[in-house]
Amino acid sequence: MQLTTVRVVLRCLILFSAVSLVANATSRYAMAQMPGGGGAPGGAGPGAPAFVDPKFRDRVWEEGGPRLSGLSQGKLIKGIQIVGNESISRHKILSYMQTRQDRNYDEKQLQTDIHELYRTELFRKITPSIAEYEDGVLVRLEIVEQPTVTEVIFQGNTRLDDKMLSKHCGIEVGDPANPFSTDMARQRLIDLYLENGFNQVAIVTREGNKAGDRRIYFEISEGPLERIWSIKFVGNEAFPDGLLATKIQSKDSRYGLTAWAFNKANMLKIQEDKERLVAYYRSLGYFMARVDYQVSYYDSGEFLDVTFVIDEKQRFKVRNVSVVGNEFFPSDILLSELSLNPGDYFNLTNMNRDQRKLRNEYYGREGFVFVDIVAEPRFLEEPGQLDLVFRINEGDRYRAGEINVHIAGDSSHTQHNVVLNLLGIRPGEIIDLQELENSERRLRFSQIFETNPTIGEPPRVEVRPPDQSEDY
Repeated sequence: MQLTTVRVVLRCLILFSAVSLVANATSRYAMAQMPGGGGAPGGAGPGAPAFVDPKFRDRVWEEGGPRLSGLSQGKLIKGIQIVGNESISRHKILSYMQTRQDRNYDEKQLQTDIHELYRTELFRKITPSIAEYEDGVLVRLEIVEQPTVTEVIFQGNTRLDDKMLSKHCGIEVGDPANPFSTDMARQRLIDLYLENGFNQVAIVTREGNKAGDRRIYFEISEGPLERIWSIKFVGNEAFPDGLLATKIQSKDSRYGLTAWAFNKANMLKIQEDKERLVAYYRSLGYFMARVDYQVSYYDSGEFLDVTFVIDEKQRFKVRNVSVVGNEFFPSDILLSELSLNPGDYFNLTNMNRDQRKLRNEYYGREGFVFVDIVAEPRFLEEPGQLDLVFRINEGDRYRAGEINVHIAGDSSHTQHNVVLNLLGIRPGEIIDLQELENSERRLRFSQIFETNPTIGEPPRVEVRPPDQSEDY
C-alpha cells in the first residue's frame, strides 16, 4: 500500500512567560465533514442546521432593498437628519451606522446601515431620502419606531427576588415591546421556577401581551417549594436500588438528614432521570426495558415521594461478531483482540472500548489517521439475540511530512526545539495516533507550557492532508 505524506502542525500560544501548545490528535479535516460545519469559526457548532431561513425583512435588504438615486455617489455628506424618533436617541441610531457627516456618500453603505437598524427590531419603518446641494448631500431618515418596553414589573413573588427574575426573563427597559417576546419571557420565568422546585407555579401576563403595550406586568403565584422525601425503585431485579440511585441526578432527603438541602423536586430532572435509567439498562443489553415514574405528595404539599417503575424485559446476547471493510488487517487478527465475543451479553462500554482499540492500537499505529470505524448492533428475529458488526472505512495510510510549530506571540528557536523534543514523531515516520496522544500528554504535564483553557487554547496537535491549507 502506498503511503501519503501529511503535514503535522503544532500551535503554541505565549502569554506573559508561559507557552501554550495547541494540541488535539483529531484532524480538522474530519471536523470539516461534521453536519453544520463543526469547527468553523463563529459557526453554530456540530449538528447545527446547514441553512437558517432569514427574516423577510433581512431577505429584502439582502436583495438590495429600496434603491436610492446614485447621482450623489461620492459627494461629501453635509449632515444626517433623523426625524420621527421619540424614545430612541439620535446618538443610538447613529451608533448603528457607518454613514456619517463629513464622509463621502456611498449608497451601498447607507443601505447596509438601514439593514442593521432594522435588525435591531427597534424600528417599524425607515424611509431614506437624499437632498443634493452643490457642496454635498443631506441624508434624511424618516423613522417609525417599534414600541419599546418602559417598565418590567413582577407582582406576587416572595421566594425568588426581582433581580433573579429580571435576569432570566430576558426583557429589559428599552427592548422592543411585542407580545411574542413577552410570552417567551413568561415561559422562561416558569422554567426558572420549575428548576427551583416550584411545580405549582402560575404566571399570568397582565400587560405586555397586546400590540402597543409598552409596560410588561407579570402576576406570579409561586406555590409551595416542593422537595423529595424519598426515591424508590420497583420492578428491578438485575440491579439493586443503591446502584440505580447512582445513575440519576435527583436526590432525596436521606431519611430526613438532608430534608431541606439538595432535594428540590425538579420535575424536568425527574423526567431526565427516567431517560437515564432507560439508557443504562439498554447499554447493558436490556433493549426492551421500560421505565416510568410516579409522584405521591404528603399532606403538607411540601414533600413528595418519587417511585421509578421498571420493566426490565429480556437481556440480549451477542450471537456473532464480525468486521467488514478491512483490507490491511486480516479479520481473524482484529476479532481475536475484541473483549465482546459471541455468547456474551451485550455491553455498550465493551463495544465502545473495542471500537477505540481497533482505531488506536491497530489502524492508528499504522498511519491510518482518518480511519472510520462504526459499531452496529443488528437485531435478529430470534428473541434476545443480536449480531455485532464493526464496519471499517480504512482511508489512506499516512506518514509524517512537515512538522510545523506555530506560536502566537513572542517565540524563539529554543521554544520550537522544546516542542519538537516532546513530540514522539519525526518527519518520514508512519504516524502513530497513540504516540501523538502520548506526546500531547507529555506537553501538558511538562509544566513548560500553559494549559489553562481560560488563558489560551489547550495543547493541540493537528494532522492535515497535504492538500489542506493552514489557517494561521
